[in-house]
Amino acid sequence: MQRPTGRWIAGRLAHALSVVALSFALACASSAPLPPPAPLPAAGEIFLVDPMEGYPLTAAEDLSERLRWGFRELLAGDLEGAAAVAEALRGRDPGFHPASVLAAQVALVEKRAAEAQHLLERVVDELPGYVAAQLVLGHAAEIRGEVLAAFDAYRAVAAAHPAAAERAAELRPRALDVLANRFDDALARGRLEDAAAALARLEAWAPEDRRTLESAWRLAAARGDRAAERSVLERLASREPERREVLERLAELDLEEGRFQLGIARLEALVERYPADRELAGLLERAKFLWRLENLPPAVRQLADAPQLSRAELATLLYWLVPEVRVVTVDNPPIATDIIDHPRHDEIVRVVSLGLLEVDETVHRFAPDRPVTRAQVLAALLTLLVRSGEPLACLEGVRDLDLRSSRSLTCRTAARCGLLEEEGDCLPAAPVSGAEALELFRALDHLSAS
Repeated sequence: MQRPTGRWIAGRLAHALSVVALSFALACASSAPLPPPAPLPAAGEIFLVDPMEGYPLTAAEDLSERLRWGFRELLAGDLEGAAAVAEALRGRDPGFHPASVLAAQVALVEKRAAEAQHLLERVVDELPGYVAAQLVLGHAAEIRGEVLAAFDAYRAVAAAHPAAAERAAELRPRALDVLANRFDDALARGRLEDAAAALARLEAWAPEDRRTLESAWRLAAARGDRAAERSVLERLASREPERREVLERLAELDLEEGRFQLGIARLEALVERYPADRELAGLLERAKFLWRLENLPPAVRQLADAPQLSRAELATLLYWLVPEVRVVTVDNPPIATDIIDHPRHDEIVRVVSLGLLEVDETVHRFAPDRPVTRAQVLAALLTLLVRSGEPLACLEGVRDLDLRSSRSLTCRTAARCGLLEEEGDCLPAAPVSGAEALELFRALDHLSAS
């Protein structure tokens, strides 16, 4: 075994003597004269408070006195002495948080802001109201340009310390801007969880700020959370009772949730304010149409969800949505052997009697369960419009008999009258869902009312 060299022995002896000296200094801290404080740079001194300030836990008296000795050394400019005290206390009791605060204060004065921040992050997680720790952490984060972390730290103890309150007020606009931009970026990228995290901080920091409410609205809409969307829209409406887009969306939610009278009332108020807005007028018409549907028998309302309507189901919608179909007198009902016991017999008879749908006279069959085509729906609605006598330019020269015999005429007329956006959308042989049929009925209502 190699014998220790003289240099090694001398080094170990020096180390032992330094430990003894430090321990002696700490033990005598209460009786030794305190070093006079020296002024620190103005930018930092208000953040260097007694490490025990705001400490919510009970500390042993000897630890507290030794800590204050180290803090006085820091204020006197003896950074090495203060650091030695902090390290000795942390070694004796790693859970003594004020020792970490003193170590962070030394690091902050020595321009090691990252180290100071690292030393205190766990401390404030455990003790968020710890004034001395949050002051140092906030200043370190601010030096490093971490606006959110700095504001968070100052805000946590603003009520307990005027310097923290002042810095929090100064940083608040910038912090909210950074956070709002972070939310916008996350939402634009479809990262809803990140957006939710940013929103949670906005709501904690500025729950009534308009940007917070706007962000909450956008996130609820992106998630399809109608309840959350309504809640935030109602808060926005209470702040800005005349804001159009908020009232429009609330009205749409009212209609989706079956609150037809409330939705219609909102839309009527908007139409009164913007009488020239055709889009609003269209929304109001749609709302009133949906309210009419709500008052229909349940079996009829269920047709709105049908993926594909049959001829009998179209007859049912014509019967319930067009008053003249419901009141027509049938003297000579058509002969159709396949509707005698059909549950929609009465509706089919009236529709066929008006010539809106036809019976195959060769075999005397109506084919009630066959899918109805778009051409048949359009022809039936345009026939009703022609017979109503409405003086519409799009119907000039069009006869109802021609509509039933010419698909091209039906498609062309439907596009001219606005039942379709353009003729190419006709797809005359295609089936029709319940929702599509109802939109066509609503367009017919608009034409009849215009």
